[in-house]
Amino acid sequence: MHYCVSDIHGCYKEFIKLMDMIGFGEDDTLYVIGDIVDRGPRPVKILEWMMKRNNVIPIVGNHEYMMMKVLLPGLKEASTEEEIEKTLTLDYIVDTNIWLCSDNGGKVTADAFKQLSKYERDDLLDYVKDFSLYESVVVNDKTYVIVHTIDDSIKSLKDLKEKEITDLEAFLNSRPTFEGNWDQDDLFVIGHTPTWFLGKKDCTIYRNGNLINIDCGCSMGGNLAVICLETGEEFYVPGNQ
Repeated sequence: MHYCVSDIHGCYKEFIKLMDMIGFGEDDTLYVIGDIVDRGPRPVKILEWMMKRNNVIPIVGNHEYMMMKVLLPGLKEASTEEEIEKTLTLDYIVDTNIWLCSDNGGKVTADAFKQLSKYERDDLLDYVKDFSLYESVVVNDKTYVIVHTIDDSIKSLKDLKEKEITDLEAFLNSRPTFEGNWDQDDLFVIGHTPTWFLGKKDCTIYRNGNLINIDCGCSMGGNLAVICLETGEEFYVPGNQ
């Protein structure tokens, strides 16, 4: 079976419950649609779980992008005053403050990162560097496009392939017009926008035509959701209320 989950945001306990619920195994494929890190208590633990499994396909979200902007150049390699000065640019300080602010919740990820050995840090960063921007898969003769978010210029896999993304940060923070016309042939499975903002007060998956949003706001007291592409079945574990 092919499954999709999004916006785990460090909710490791809920994530493992969800994997147990669906009986995730070696013959299945799991697409993790970004925003694995930040806010929840155990973001690095989730990444470590994912890294051990070849049938887990990670897709970058805006929170991974923020994390990498801070940690990849990071001060972990800066040992001389000259190297520190090169790293501590105004842009770097701004990026760090944005990531660590309470709204974005990067401090929990940064604190967990500090507990890792140098080898573990490098291994984790190399893994995240290789996250896909998007994936596509054909299931039951339907093409699913799996991406953290999209804007209104994208209505098909062809549109996404041909889109010139000059500002990745802006793209990963974009949002489509959810109430628009989404009756195109390709199905999009996205996250990024908690579904209660879209009127789903029960924090369940939002569907409009062939647009499916599975960010059910787990880290904010909603649900963590998985959808099975073969059956359309939805699975939920409540977040920390």
